[in-house]
Amino acid sequence: MKTLIVSAILAFLVIIVMVFVHVRTYTTVSHNDAQQQFVVAKGDDIIVIGSNLEQNDLIANRIYFYYYAWKNKLRGKIHAGNYALDAHSNIEDIVHKMTQGDAIMHKKQDLKITFPEGWTFVKMADRLNENNLPGNEFLRIAQDPTQELYDEYTFLPQDETLEGYLFPDTYFFASSAEAQDIVEKMLNNFDKKVDQSRRDIITAQGKNLHDIITFASVIEGEVPSAQDRGVVAGIFQNRLDINMALQSDATIDYIKGIPEIKHTQADTEIDSPYNTYKYPGLPIGPINNPSLASIDAAIAPQETVYMYFLNHAETGETVFSKTLEEHVANKSQNGL
Repeated sequence: MKTLIVSAILAFLVIIVMVFVHVRTYTTVSHNDAQQQFVVAKGDDIIVIGSNLEQNDLIANRIYFYYYAWKNKLRGKIHAGNYALDAHSNIEDIVHKMTQGDAIMHKKQDLKITFPEGWTFVKMADRLNENNLPGNEFLRIAQDPTQELYDEYTFLPQDETLEGYLFPDTYFFASSAEAQDIVEKMLNNFDKKVDQSRRDIITAQGKNLHDIITFASVIEGEVPSAQDRGVVAGIFQNRLDINMALQSDATIDYIKGIPEIKHTQADTEIDSPYNTYKYPGLPIGPINNPSLASIDAAIAPQETVYMYFLNHAETGETVFSKTLEEHVANKSQNGL
């Protein structure tokens, strides 16, 4: 009898909670007083979209969005795009636009520019120049940011360049776009993608964002396969834990300014604070602008027994080893 009473009370409480969530889902509105743009990136799932909507104060609570998505079977029905969300929209209004693909149409004269994951700001500047956009000025700002940029984007480390924080993505720029506008658009994208929940995890770990982005850039530069990045992060973490040099070839590429399949002994002895063969620990800053997958791998490296790895130059396969002897044998087998 007592068990039945407890079960009934629990069932009643669940019903109360469900009713509350249902009512709030359909009655709460966004806090924006004017039309606001919101981007759904390609590959964003319901969880990411709900989190981003909440962080932008476009919904009161992500739980309401998840409930609406579950109730209306929205998985796979939301289209990527840049949406203009009206002031004080409710979830139903927001979802209607996203499921109908009612995105802002870019002007025909706008330039579509893609910056691949792992590119440096030098390569980004070259691509801007190739499209008659102000790449040289973009590079100047990226190498020597103003104090105003540091003040506006508080996640940027003082007195550092913008390498690592210019989020790699596809952008639309007006043909008359100024370098400052381009930089700010990319920093805004970083701010949105590397969201507060990720930064809270980093803080809880006793780490700082700059070290994580630096770590992520090394991971990005080392392994092309997203599925292997967690393991590679784990290998590098194993090395960091015992103060072993990371020995990242990607850092040598960054120093020399050119990617190479093999490096000489002289390359590994170059005296640079970016040289992770010569100096243990992370390089002094990011060596590229990493993807979100690499950033997530840096935040949560996968536990692994491996200590070494190599990338097959032709197949792109990552080959892992537990010992130096295994690693040397694998290098020989793979022609490295």
